[in-house]
Amino acid sequence: MSNWFSNFLPFDQPLVVEGIAFTCVETYYQAMKSDDKEDWKKIAAMTASQSKYAGRNVKIRKDWESIKDDVMLTALLHKFGRGTTWRQKLKDTTGEIVEWNYWHDNYWGRCTCPACANLKQKNMLGVLLMRIREYLVTGKTWDVPKP
Repeated sequence: MSNWFSNFLPFDQPLVVEGIAFTCVETYYQAMKSDDKEDWKKIAAMTASQSKYAGRNVKIRKDWESIKDDVMLTALLHKFGRGTTWRQKLKDTTGEIVEWNYWHDNYWGRCTCPACANLKQKNMLGVLLMRIREYLVTGKTWDVPKP
């Protein structure tokens, strides 16, 4: 698999929140943008690609900007959790992890287009993956959000 960091790839086991099963990081993340459990159910039933677009059309919860990193971290911790096929792959990586993209996402990754070359690029997905890897390799702990 060329990009096993992708949030579109399925979890080994669904992430279940309030009885709703999410099949990948993307469906969980997009659903959590809403406070409406009906939105959660609809998005959970979608493909990752469909959920990305659906997440643009939900009423965004008021606290979204303050919780979105924790939401992503929760999903990533599940994907790379104990006993998953992804865990050792992440553990075996070294160096900086960068989510390169071409769709101008400079929050979760780094866009490679010329227009974004001089913009601040947070690469938060890479930062969170490296944080999880540090935990897996060193046992360093931190407060982990609950889904």
